[in-house]
Amino acid sequence: MEASDVWRWALAAFLILTGIGLTYMLIRLGGLLATATDSIEQTMREVLPMLGKASTTLDHVNDELAKVSHITDSAVDAADSIDHTVRTLSSVVSKPVKVVSGASAGVTHAWQSFRSKRSQRGGVM
Repeated sequence: MEASDVWRWALAAFLILTGIGLTYMLIRLGGLLATATDSIEQTMREVLPMLGKASTTLDHVNDELAKVSHITDSAVDAADSIDHTVRTLSSVVSKPVKVVSGASAGVTHAWQSFRSKRSQRGGVM
C-alpha cells in the first residue's frame, strides 16, 4: 500500500463520515421544521377566532363612536343655536338700554345745566 492509497482511504472515510453527519443533521432539522410547523398551525387555530372576535368588537366600537359623533354634532348645533339666540337677545336688549341711557344722560345734563344757570342768576330753589 502506497501513500496515495492511504490518502484515498482517508479521504473516503472523511467523505463517508461527513455524509453520515450531514444526514443526521438534516434528519434533526426536518424534525425541528415539523415541530415548528405544528406550533404555527396550533397558533393559527387559536389566533384566527380571536381575530374574528376583535374584528366584531371593533365594529361595535365604530358603531358607538358614530353615535357619539352624532351626539357631539347635535351638541355643537345646540351650542350654535344658543349662541345665536343670546346674540339676538343681547342686541334686542342693548338697543333700548342705549336709548334709555342716552335719554337719562340728556335729562341729567339738562337738569345740571338748569341748576347751574339758576344759581348764576340767583334764583331760589
